[in-house]
Amino acid sequence: MKLRILLLVAISLLSAFTAPDWAGPKQKNKKTVEKSLGQLICDAQTRPDGKDCVFYITGTVYSFIPGKRPAPLFGLEGFNIRRRVTTPENDGYFMATRELLFYTDLRTGDIISEWSNPFTKEKNEVFQIHNDPVNSRVRVKDGKYLAVSMDGKREFGEFGDPQEWKDFYVWSFDIFPFYPLPGWDKNYTSAEMFDFYVPKAARRDDKALDIMNSWTRVGPWLPWMKMDKHEGLLVYHCLSKRYESFDALPEKIRKMTQEKYPAYLTAPDKVDPAKPNATSWSVYLEEMKQRQENGKHE
Repeated sequence: MKLRILLLVAISLLSAFTAPDWAGPKQKNKKTVEKSLGQLICDAQTRPDGKDCVFYITGTVYSFIPGKRPAPLFGLEGFNIRRRVTTPENDGYFMATRELLFYTDLRTGDIISEWSNPFTKEKNEVFQIHNDPVNSRVRVKDGKYLAVSMDGKREFGEFGDPQEWKDFYVWSFDIFPFYPLPGWDKNYTSAEMFDFYVPKAARRDDKALDIMNSWTRVGPWLPWMKMDKHEGLLVYHCLSKRYESFDALPEKIRKMTQEKYPAYLTAPDKVDPAKPNATSWSVYLEEMKQRQENGKHE
């Protein structure tokens, strides 16, 4: 009898040490445990089981030039695919993501490869958004979910409490990137504003995780637009919805991904904390560098 009791205690302790806090609320006597708000917003953004999920994104990109009427330039449609990757310290996880978005014709919705620039009267080759990686890191400590730097050395704090709108919690994240642009003699300055709408029922029922998101970006002209000498900005206004599978995306997005960007069929399964996130500017610069090198070898 004593041996049996000791064995049961050992199994219980092993389970406690091997089940990470971010794997989901622990079940006791098969009763549903309500998630904390910190866990809820993290579970809304990535699946606790480590499997892929996608955020389908669709919207419009506008020009904004002081003193002139803003105008729609092109549509935008695509997705971000993501999963959790446990940190080496086992203190939380990386949110490992890739994002692939296509610029589209405003009238037809077709993906475009060339764009007639109304400001320069020239035709520009379109460089789609294909950023890999776009990662972040979450630490779970004392039941709290903390945003931290990729190397884990700086803690930025909890995600904050949401507003309550009827049946939804609404988290707003306003981010203002500012950093030197490698390859350009200027700083990148922008605003990224996100609103996540999470059903209150999802605190007790994972099947209720029907997540919607809005995204607004204000930033500089894209490098492929050749607009460095022109005053003005771009305004992105997009809506997003979470799906549990790549297969739920629209057919044209799935087809283009499968044919030209197969790496984006799944989220990254490994994370290098020292590798910087990709942007439209870093990807464009790397593409131009590769073209120059290939030209030299021809």
